[in-house]
Amino acid sequence: MTPLMELLSQRESVSASELLVQLNEGLPRVSSPSGTGAATHQLLLDFFKLDARASASSFGDAFKRYPQTAQTLLNLCQDHGLVELCALMQSVIDAKPHPSGFFKESLQTQVDEAKPALAKGIAAFIQGFSSVAFANPDSEADIELSLAWSAVEDCLLDQVAAHADVIVFDWGPAVRAQRQREQTVRKALAGRSALQMLQSLLNDTAPQVIAQPCDYDMDHAGAPRQPVHIAVHHVGPHQALPAAQATSLARYPDAAQLLAVYQTLNGAALFCTDAHDLWSAGFVFLPAQQWETASAEVVNWLSSVDFQDDPNALPDWVRSAIAFGKIPGDASYWILPVEGPYAGKVMLSNDDVSAEEPRYASFDTFVATLCLQPELVLGCGGYVSYPASHQDYNLYPVGYRGGDA
Repeated sequence: MTPLMELLSQRESVSASELLVQLNEGLPRVSSPSGTGAATHQLLLDFFKLDARASASSFGDAFKRYPQTAQTLLNLCQDHGLVELCALMQSVIDAKPHPSGFFKESLQTQVDEAKPALAKGIAAFIQGFSSVAFANPDSEADIELSLAWSAVEDCLLDQVAAHADVIVFDWGPAVRAQRQREQTVRKALAGRSALQMLQSLLNDTAPQVIAQPCDYDMDHAGAPRQPVHIAVHHVGPHQALPAAQATSLARYPDAAQLLAVYQTLNGAALFCTDAHDLWSAGFVFLPAQQWETASAEVVNWLSSVDFQDDPNALPDWVRSAIAFGKIPGDASYWILPVEGPYAGKVMLSNDDVSAEEPRYASFDTFVATLCLQPELVLGCGGYVSYPASHQDYNLYPVGYRGGDA
């Protein structure tokens, strides 16, 4: 299987736009080496230019700047029988945008179906939004086309799939770096257990988080790119795992890895900037005595937000999942489902449950990542940051340096 075939095999679980981002990273800028797939290769390169222009300006401007590419994409959509989308695209190509009105109608439907107590506020918001979004046909058509653009992307990927065996493609730097990180974790776990890694982290005598300003501050606020080393502390554990909870965990085979750690380390506060203030931690392994309360918070938040329209639709496996970890300041918890389709995997509750996309394949993998590449965990949500000395910007974790390094 070629790298391109491997990429396209993810179409059922990864959006077309995400796949095209990876294609853009790994596709050579010259199409001729792709042989019989060179025309499709070139179409991809042209699409990336048009798409970037549309994102920076508008579809009308992008179609005007790249008329041949726009027409080729229109032809692809016609081959797939997307009549309404083609009519919209053709009107924009002709500089006579003619939106169908479906987006405006869907907004009105939201007002009609809203609960009485909320309808007035929603109507006022939509009225203000509409005064800008529907000020002219160009704006409305641009919105409709942006909402339907994934269909264009799917047509393009179908074309790519037909030549996947010949189009030259290799994984881009982001994917290669991710695969290297995953390989590092696998190799480490082959030599040491997750518990041993966590014990080594807790025994580190001079741990430091390596931090940098965010890209925006480096690009726009003149923040230096030089990393800063910030002294941190690892604290814990203070309590033994209750025998009743150890017995309960033992009933679930997919909790075995968590149990193996918690039998020795029942809770810990890691990457603390103040050893006496555990809420200064970058990550907290909650003591088992706090799991029940944490799990109730997970269920309450998801029922009130992601599943507010039908709280009963919240999967049972979420209710029985173990909420074992947290980044202080974040409403999300790191959870380990012990039943259902994601048993044994690790998820970030407020992000991954509704998406049904586990973040880590196992508890051991999560622990190893936290120990070896903590920035990948601490960086979730942007809640872990450190004030830059005498500056108006913050520093965010990008790495870790142990005292023995």
